[in-house]
Amino acid sequence: MSDSIRPIPPQLQSSPGLAIASLVLGILATVLSLVLIGAILGLVGLILGVIHLRRGTPSRTMAGWGVGLSVIGIIGSIGLGAFYYFTYQKFQGMMAGGDSASGPVESWEGVRAPEISATLLDGKTLKLSDLKGKRVVLVFWATWCPPCVREIPHFIQLANETSREDLVIVGISDEDAAKLKSFVEKMKMNYPVGNAPDLSPPYSEVKSIPTTFIIDRNGVIQSVLTGYHDLETLRAKAVADDYAGELKEAPVIEVESELIERSPQLQPVSLWSNSIMGGRALCSGDWDGDGEEDILIAVAGKKLQVFGLDGGLKATVSLPKEFAVIEAGRHKNGLRVLGYSNWGEDVTVVDRSGGELWKYPSGSGVNGAHWGNLTGDGDDEMIVGMNGGGGLHAVSAEGKKLWEYSNIGNVWNQAIVPARAETPVMIFATEASGSIKVFDASGKLIRTLRPKDKYFSTMTAVRVDDVGTVQGIATGEITVAFDASGKIIWSTPGKENHRAWRSSSFAFGDVDGDGAGDWAFYDPSGTLILVSARGEQLAKLDQQRNSEAFVFVPRKSAATVLVVFKGQKLEALKFE
Repeated sequence: MSDSIRPIPPQLQSSPGLAIASLVLGILATVLSLVLIGAILGLVGLILGVIHLRRGTPSRTMAGWGVGLSVIGIIGSIGLGAFYYFTYQKFQGMMAGGDSASGPVESWEGVRAPEISATLLDGKTLKLSDLKGKRVVLVFWATWCPPCVREIPHFIQLANETSREDLVIVGISDEDAAKLKSFVEKMKMNYPVGNAPDLSPPYSEVKSIPTTFIIDRNGVIQSVLTGYHDLETLRAKAVADDYAGELKEAPVIEVESELIERSPQLQPVSLWSNSIMGGRALCSGDWDGDGEEDILIAVAGKKLQVFGLDGGLKATVSLPKEFAVIEAGRHKNGLRVLGYSNWGEDVTVVDRSGGELWKYPSGSGVNGAHWGNLTGDGDDEMIVGMNGGGGLHAVSAEGKKLWEYSNIGNVWNQAIVPARAETPVMIFATEASGSIKVFDASGKLIRTLRPKDKYFSTMTAVRVDDVGTVQGIATGEITVAFDASGKIIWSTPGKENHRAWRSSSFAFGDVDGDGAGDWAFYDPSGTLILVSARGEQLAKLDQQRNSEAFVFVPRKSAATVLVVFKGQKLEALKFE
């Protein structure tokens, strides 16, 4: 026999090496099918197993298991890969659309645009009436809004393509000038940006950003675009012929108020005020454990300042980052503060030293987070609502996920109503469809509410009296109070816009000392009003129109005070 042709030795013919390798790779492929490498290992295991089987050698059972597990790993990896891809595409679509939902602003197309006055970053004032004879693109946006940021290069390109005598683009944001200046420079934005306080309809009715008003040379609102749009769409709308239809009257949303006005109204009395530079967020909590609530305000420069009820500064601590929203929670080891930014990457929890205790991450952005006692042990747990279909999460006092409810869209606002006597814990959340969902402590969906068949995103819920009665309050086109079953208690015209994600919407406390709690919220004019849980209007605070933040702070020996932050002024008010 030729030396070049030799038979395979019997010991090699019966070697189980390929079968063992196929089995091991098949097991690994199945275990790692959540990632792409699972498919790669499965493919190698499949090839080795088939080679072994084709040789007709022993250990065929082992090789068969290797082939089977490898196939399962390949199928699982490909299937999950497809799932991840389509989920990502869905998420990208949701992000591209911003918070867009049909609203009243679209009904203003064909209506003459009301005046709007913006204070630009250079300190100058720009009025819409100054731009008569030019087409105007008025963009409501924010630096923290991904769809808004994606549109900015389109507006830069549009500004480069057109003459300022023909088209003017103006960006309107409610963020502070220093942050906007830095962002504008970074993005090299070539069109004016500013802030426009005290907006009137339709600008005050903007619920989602970006929202873009296209106004023609005659001052008519020609188009209203909500959510992200590509360059071609924006260009076509911006340079279109002027509105040719018949002018329309400004739409009027008639909602009858069910509030009963108390006579005489309670009158606010200022207890004290402090000047606060760069205030970001406001809450109350017992900072030093003396049984009295304190006022906590997050300020620029990653600082937290703490004031007593007498207005005196108790503490200033450093924070790990700047927070747009803060809330104090109870824990056996002392007060804790959660903080986050809208669509931020996590919720951060700090102790009284400002030291970070733990973070709860979000891949798609945080829409909201709140403390509440879910387990009845006295320590507050946390509920977190995610953007981008990330679901509703319950988190332990140690920062561990207790459960997740994923069969839900963007989770806008959330609230935990702790157990009381014989009544259990309830969790309320608003979601992308505008409905209000109610869960038990384990995350089981109890019911879905749609008060007066309206769309709501801004909402909270509390126990309003000593009996433990649960009441929720939500704002959209109307503001409505409802019980745990969804029964309407009262309703009144509402005010909601995109600022609701980063500023105070509601406060709750007993301001008149009758033993039942009262609500504070904005009416459609932006005026802060106080309303009892029964629907009695107690006070109207014209001087606190469109304040940045407000919170009720209870006192041991006196009625609750309202603390308001507006225009770098922190003020405490009692009511008589």
